[in-house]
Amino acid sequence: MGLTFLILACAVPTPKIFYPFFVLLFYALSVLPVFIAKRTVPNGETNPKTEFALFLTAGMVLSAFALPIVLAHASVITWTACTLTIISNLINYGTIFGYAMRDEEPYGSMF
Repeated sequence: MGLTFLILACAVPTPKIFYPFFVLLFYALSVLPVFIAKRTVPNGETNPKTEFALFLTAGMVLSAFALPIVLAHASVITWTACTLTIISNLINYGTIFGYAMRDEEPYGSMF
C-alpha cells in the first residue's frame, strides 16, 4: 500500500517526474546497518557498533523524510507529490518498525 502512494507521487501531480522514487534507496539502505550490527554482536549485548548502526539508520530514515520536502521547496516536485511521498514513508517505515519490534529484545529482533 505504501508503494502505491509513492507511485502516485510520481504520476499524479506532474507526469514523468520520478524524483520521489529516490526514497526507495533509503528504504533498502536503512536496514543494512542494523542487519550488519546484529550479525556481528553477541545476542543481548549493547556496544558501540549497535549504537552507531542505530544512529546511521535514524539518519537514513530522517533523510527519506527530508528529501521530498527539499525537492518540493526547490520546486522540483509539487507539494502534492511531497505529501504522497511522506505518506508512503510513514506506511513503509511503520511496517519495517513493526517487523523489527515483534519480539521482546532490547532493539527488536530485526533479521
